[in-house]
Amino acid sequence: MARLNSIFCSAAAMAGLLALGANASAGEAKGFAVTWFQPAMYTADDDCPDGLNKSPDFKAIFAAEGKTPEQIKDLIDHPNSKEFADAVINRGPHGENVCADPASAPDPGQKTVQGKIAFGFNLDGKTDSGSTPAPNTCAHAKFTSPDGTPGIDNQHYRALGCMIALRGKRGHDGFVLSYIMERMKAEGLRTYLIEIKGINDPKDNKDVEVGVYLGSDPLVLDAKGEVRRDTTQRVSKDVRWHNVVHGSMKDGVITTDVFDLNLLGDPIWVPEFHFKQARLQLTVQPNGDIKGTLGGYQDVMTMYYNTVKSGILFETTNAASCPGVYYALKRLADGYPDPKTGECTQISTDFNIEAIPAFVLHQPGDTGKTKTAQATPAGHQD
Repeated sequence: MARLNSIFCSAAAMAGLLALGANASAGEAKGFAVTWFQPAMYTADDDCPDGLNKSPDFKAIFAAEGKTPEQIKDLIDHPNSKEFADAVINRGPHGENVCADPASAPDPGQKTVQGKIAFGFNLDGKTDSGSTPAPNTCAHAKFTSPDGTPGIDNQHYRALGCMIALRGKRGHDGFVLSYIMERMKAEGLRTYLIEIKGINDPKDNKDVEVGVYLGSDPLVLDAKGEVRRDTTQRVSKDVRWHNVVHGSMKDGVITTDVFDLNLLGDPIWVPEFHFKQARLQLTVQPNGDIKGTLGGYQDVMTMYYNTVKSGILFETTNAASCPGVYYALKRLADGYPDPKTGECTQISTDFNIEAIPAFVLHQPGDTGKTKTAQATPAGHQD
């Protein structure tokens, strides 16, 4: 059996080398393992002038419901009890679960970002915040990127950027985002791979092919718990999570065409990612790493339920309320209006990406032919 495994591994390695050799004629192929993939939360001292959001005032809620001081004290003194959890979550006017049915509760007024700076892309082509929205979008204020680029769309950040759990330099200090990434790395829940083909020059290439894939193997950690560079990572055979798009490279910055991106996610956080009208911008670092950003539109209700799925734990840990998040996301959604109601169903968002060099290996036996990702036309309804 050991010899059979050795023969199989040698054959797989040879296949990978042959594939690399085939690509070399059209330019070099470079692979990367993603070490950071989280929403881009720009953090500054003046972006939340109204302060940060807080957990609901459960004492006040219980009092408004008519509970006696003794009942309130008993609930507050036992925050880990089922009675407390039920009282907190089922606080709708008719006992509705306000995380599962947030529209049953009134809008508590989520505090949102008032700053002018955000990471992201100009997704709709407009550079100002005029009252007339671009086709197939809803009116919304624009951001400016940290490098001065106008017209940035990142309404997801505007809606949730004043939640303490998500704030930090490029998201790394946001403890919820950092926790999710640690689980993805240490527990091997998900691996994402990037492959760039057609590199003829280290800095400038008119035509490159960028692949974003789900990986089959967990990231390899060293003794310090850091992700090891230059490990072999296999691409998943399931082509539902294969995304290939044309791009170009200028001064070491890779920019893709617009496309739709689909990735299997973390079942504890976001089970699946579906970015419409996505685009990538990746910068090659002096040490060979790449850093960049992924922008696009995501479904509002999917974003809501994946954000608050832990219910009371979300409200207490993240210092926010389920109805507050729901109304903020709905109010600030800016893409793909519903043809009947006119309300936008998608919200612009941006994810930071960091990746280190890896040997990306395509396995034989994919479940179908990899297709180049195509952008869903704006306004299209699934």
